[in-house]
Amino acid sequence: MLGFDAENSLFAENSWYFRNALVRANYNDIKNGIYETTEYLEKFLRNLLLDEKHELHNREMHISGKYLQGHDDPIKLEKREQQIIDLLSQKSDMTGKEMGDKLRCSEATVKRELQKLVEKGAIKRVGANKKGEWIILDQKS
Repeated sequence: MLGFDAENSLFAENSWYFRNALVRANYNDIKNGIYETTEYLEKFLRNLLLDEKHELHNREMHISGKYLQGHDDPIKLEKREQQIIDLLSQKSDMTGKEMGDKLRCSEATVKRELQKLVEKGAIKRVGANKKGEWIILDQKS
């Protein structure tokens, strides 16, 4: 044990979800705007290891045109969010520290702004934290 008390019951009850979460963590179809994501695997592991109570539904991971179609409403961006988009359009693998230096703010502030942009559907992280890059999803702002 590495300090976590985990039981097999969560795996037994959600084995199909876990399998699909692993697939989604490694699946890319860039042509159709589908990128790998660890969010489903994270929900599963948070339930397992931290005893959180996220609902686990396979339908959330389903890839179809119905879920991929965006809306035509422009995404409203704050000034700093737009500055981050501009930086990422120049260098998609820019680090939080590099962005903070250019924007004259802390790395923690950049991290919060990036999270807001992810939640708004403007950007998405692809790949690992250190070797990945940011993809700009919507420039209708």
